[in-house]
Amino acid sequence: MSRPCSLSLPVLCLLLPLGLAAFPALAAGPQQQTLSGRQLLSLGIKTQTMDAQNTAQLRHLPGKVEVPAGQLQVLVAPLEGTLQELRVAPGMPVKKGQVLALLVSPQALELQRQHAEASARSAQARNALARDEQLFKEGIIPAARLESTRASASEAGAQLSQSRQSLTLAGGKPGQLAPLLELRAGMDGILLDQLAQVGDRLPAATPIARIGQLRPLWISLQVPPAVAAQVKAGDRVSLPLLGVEGKLLAVSRSVDPMSQNTTLRAQVDQGSEQLSPGQAVEVDIQVSGQPGLALPSRALVRHEGRLLAFVQQGSGDQLHFAPRPVRIRSQLGDTVMVEGLAPGDRVAVQGVASLKAMLLGATEGE
Repeated sequence: MSRPCSLSLPVLCLLLPLGLAAFPALAAGPQQQTLSGRQLLSLGIKTQTMDAQNTAQLRHLPGKVEVPAGQLQVLVAPLEGTLQELRVAPGMPVKKGQVLALLVSPQALELQRQHAEASARSAQARNALARDEQLFKEGIIPAARLESTRASASEAGAQLSQSRQSLTLAGGKPGQLAPLLELRAGMDGILLDQLAQVGDRLPAATPIARIGQLRPLWISLQVPPAVAAQVKAGDRVSLPLLGVEGKLLAVSRSVDPMSQNTTLRAQVDQGSEQLSPGQAVEVDIQVSGQPGLALPSRALVRHEGRLLAFVQQGSGDQLHFAPRPVRIRSQLGDTVMVEGLAPGDRVAVQGVASLKAMLLGATEGE
């Protein structure tokens, strides 16, 4: 027989009857102390309904937002020169073909001179070809001379095309003798970074700015190989702090020799506007194909050599929790896949220490 509780210990009086009577024995079945909703709240007990569709989760993995390689363009100085003007600031949208920067380059004058010379030679060769074709029709010149003139005209045309292409790629304009080059965007997107300042003297091929398309975006994650082995392309990923979801694109087969981590790459389509390249994020991965039912590892306790989960029974203010043996099939982070529970069971996932204390008190009181 237990001694009556003293009125000077009201908290202990509340817990001791629960601890002694909640679980008389592991197999005692329905002879459990009932708990009210108020008692559940005071003990911090929360439950989760087991769902056959639940999947194991890898939580709080560190990731970094990246722009896919095919959605990046680096604006570079095509020739040596001085950056005279940058017309777009980082973060601003740009359109394909829009002039982003002006570069003053003495080499631009040389390209324009070469193009002018090639244009003159091509025009002269075309005139010579037209004259020789007329002379050949009149029988004045042989066919061999006409073929030679045609070859010269073709060569001059090819040189003109090459000089025009070189000038255009450098940002110059045919027919304009000025040392100024216009550098244009090659895609629609956002100016991500400004890599050079106005007035800088830039060697050829110096990066000036980066342009990127921000939908979709990639998230790169560095994880241990043991974690990478549990996931596969197509698994759902989420950024719980931002409410953004996506899917796993690829799992690298290589391991970084320094960190001994493997790279996972996920893609985010919807909600990518909430992310910025280079941003650090926390990622959860829903791991599919794991046997059993998913449960937080904190929901399990060990008692007399067995792992137990506490299953809610009853409803309203007539609740009790029955300990049920379970077996772990696999574990991913803080999620375990267990056997011994059924879909629809409501299992305590918080306040489990209080339930275990009640179980121990009931067992000792037998």
